[in-house]
Amino acid sequence: MPSICLTPDFVDLQVSPEKGEVWFRDNHVRHFGLRLWAGKNGGGRAYAIRFRNRSGKLVRETFRPDRDCDVYAWVNGWEKPLGYFLEHARRWAWQRVSEHFGQHDYEQHKRLRRKNRILASTLGGAINRKLIKIRRQSGNHIYIDNIQNLIGKYIPDQVMRSTFRDVDIRVLADAVSGRDISYGNVKILRAFVSGVLREASSIFGPLGHKLDSFQRRCARNLDARTAPPYPQILNISPADYQRFFEILAQDSNWRQSLAIHLYFATGARLQSVLRARWSDFIDGIWYPFLPEERKLWFESKERLDNQALAVLSDIQRRHRVEGLSSIYLFPSLIDVSRPIRTIQRHWARHSGTMGWRDLPMSHVVLRHRERSNPIYYLFFHRCYLQFDRDEGEIAVSKIANRRNFHSINSNDYMVEHKPSENLIA
Repeated sequence: MPSICLTPDFVDLQVSPEKGEVWFRDNHVRHFGLRLWAGKNGGGRAYAIRFRNRSGKLVRETFRPDRDCDVYAWVNGWEKPLGYFLEHARRWAWQRVSEHFGQHDYEQHKRLRRKNRILASTLGGAINRKLIKIRRQSGNHIYIDNIQNLIGKYIPDQVMRSTFRDVDIRVLADAVSGRDISYGNVKILRAFVSGVLREASSIFGPLGHKLDSFQRRCARNLDARTAPPYPQILNISPADYQRFFEILAQDSNWRQSLAIHLYFATGARLQSVLRARWSDFIDGIWYPFLPEERKLWFESKERLDNQALAVLSDIQRRHRVEGLSSIYLFPSLIDVSRPIRTIQRHWARHSGTMGWRDLPMSHVVLRHRERSNPIYYLFFHRCYLQFDRDEGEIAVSKIANRRNFHSINSNDYMVEHKPSENLIA
């Protein structure tokens, strides 16, 4: 009685023996297999189950696609080979065996196996699998190296060796959001570990409570910090920002420098600025969304003020001088059909000139300008404005007046103006 993992191709290639019968036992479902027999008319083949029940009686049943398959008529089963019905036969076999022994049905058995497999896997193994997936899909080795360094530095080996069943969420959250970790690294680690828990909970739902507990604990640890992550930002004055913009204007690499200036002059996210297209600007209004977010045009927009319009005019002038015909505001030097990808090196150079070398741009810009996404502003208020009473009260009033946290009210801080006539629509 050979044992084999049945496949549709294997089943379709089998022929009846010259005499007697042959039984191929399946490795996936107990007591189930493929039966081949000889006969005067050429014999036959069929899926079947064989076992002895609790009374010791031999049970032999045969799977008939026209009778035991629910989709037989729907898929024109009379035209399908026997291998096509393998999974249906396995499900039928499990149901029949379960009825005889009073066990779980087939679907419940699959759920239990999936549950046990997820709960028995270690957190470190799940993290490694996610890193491999990211490497295959995006190939972002810088991000992967950063994640591996942070995990190796802050998450204890004991937690990495823990299974999902036994992992202590409080210890994991405290390791990810400890006081000795910067806000930027906390955001990176928290997002990555949350993604690992989210993927596990999507496969086995009850892990969702671990994800919720992890996020609540991290948020509580961040709120408990009594000092802002970068207190130097509170000392930056409007004159400092103006001097910074003058330094940007003198940079020969106008793509990166003007991208930084536009980032400070608008409420858009950095990636939206780098990928901005001329078609995004209509009648002096910018719809600062990535291509996959264009469906949000009806929900949010930003009317450009004088500072943003001046930056945009400077960009148009640069395009005319160089004779560029790109759809992007900041086309790549190598390929004008693609936008630039990063401005971090230029930010590091110019921020060093201003004495902001250790300050992340995402924090410095929040001191100067409110983001389109109020979540950023709430984060800034939590980190900084609570130490500045006057600005804190203004921030609270703005947030309280917001009815829709997914839209931006330009009347809060935008200056009404007439759109530039040479603004590309």
